[in-house]
Amino acid sequence: MKPLRLAFIGDPNSVHVRRWMAYFCDRGHEAILLEGFGAEIQPGLDPRVRVERYQAHGRYRLPLLSLIGTRRNLRRALDRIKPDVLHAHFVRRYGWQAGLAGFHPLVVSGWGSDVLVGSLRTWRVRWRDRQTLRAADLVTVVSPFMREAIIANGARAGRVELVHHGVDTARFAPGPAERGLAESRRIILSPRAIRPLYRHETVIAAFATLPDDTLLVMSALDADPAYLAMLRGQMGDLGITERVRVLDRIGEEDLPGHYRSASVVVSVPESDSFPVTLLEAMACGTPIVAGDLPPIRAVLEPLAPDALVPIGDWKALAVAIVRMLDLNRPARDALGSVLREHVVRTADYTANMSLMEELYRRLVDGP
Repeated sequence: MKPLRLAFIGDPNSVHVRRWMAYFCDRGHEAILLEGFGAEIQPGLDPRVRVERYQAHGRYRLPLLSLIGTRRNLRRALDRIKPDVLHAHFVRRYGWQAGLAGFHPLVVSGWGSDVLVGSLRTWRVRWRDRQTLRAADLVTVVSPFMREAIIANGARAGRVELVHHGVDTARFAPGPAERGLAESRRIILSPRAIRPLYRHETVIAAFATLPDDTLLVMSALDADPAYLAMLRGQMGDLGITERVRVLDRIGEEDLPGHYRSASVVVSVPESDSFPVTLLEAMACGTPIVAGDLPPIRAVLEPLAPDALVPIGDWKALAVAIVRMLDLNRPARDALGSVLREHVVRTADYTANMSLMEELYRRLVDGP
């Protein structure tokens, strides 16, 4: 079968975008990343991915003329590339750019906050979202809840498919804990980016009430400096600075070991779809505690209802963490087995990317 030429618009430094493109390179397809915002591309991008630069904003001050200039610049890049499919990861910014180009077939992937964070939805944002989603030949989402939300925002119901970013369930699997970080302490891992959306202040407030043999671990990778400084102040006020490790980064290669070492993995953001971090922890068989958001509830209520806590409720979060810490070995193993089975069945990386390859083929060759 003839290899596809796939053009992508997305954050060039996102691990999810990079992993997505790498899969299709492995399958013999050509992956081209369109970058229009002057981003500095950090090391680690697959060398097989070709980067094409264009100017994402027209040089005119008037919005209409600027949009016309943007469309022209992107169309010129697409005319050079001649892709079979254009795929935008994230509705806003990248999806808007792709929709503006008027290229087909067009795929747009909603990630979560680009659709679910209501405070970001001015009438201009709503209009641009709707125009982009209506133009898409295919829209992918990561949960049934996201499917309903994205249809409400303008996507055509018959063009929406559930495709996870996916988890490598061979790498992210149960295994021996790596205890060097904490020695004999029980680790509470809060792996989400240190940004206000992810509500680490709630995690810290809950953690301060936990037994002294626990250690909170977070990653400063892509942290918001002002928010991180505020959190450090909170740790000092609560007297727990010595029981918290803010690592410079938790790299992709280190994640499985951190999940296995954790006694509990915590994720309590203000808004979310279903994050890959939770799926990775679940694949490792590690107990989790998660914010009770609709997409999370739909998955966890039948699997682990005790893992759900109200958003912003640090007391409920502390109770839920202690409940997970107090599980005996058979109960912990049984919970880990249920969580992993769900990920293997629904969110395996290879299975989801194989589905995506089939969807690309349908767009190019027809059903």
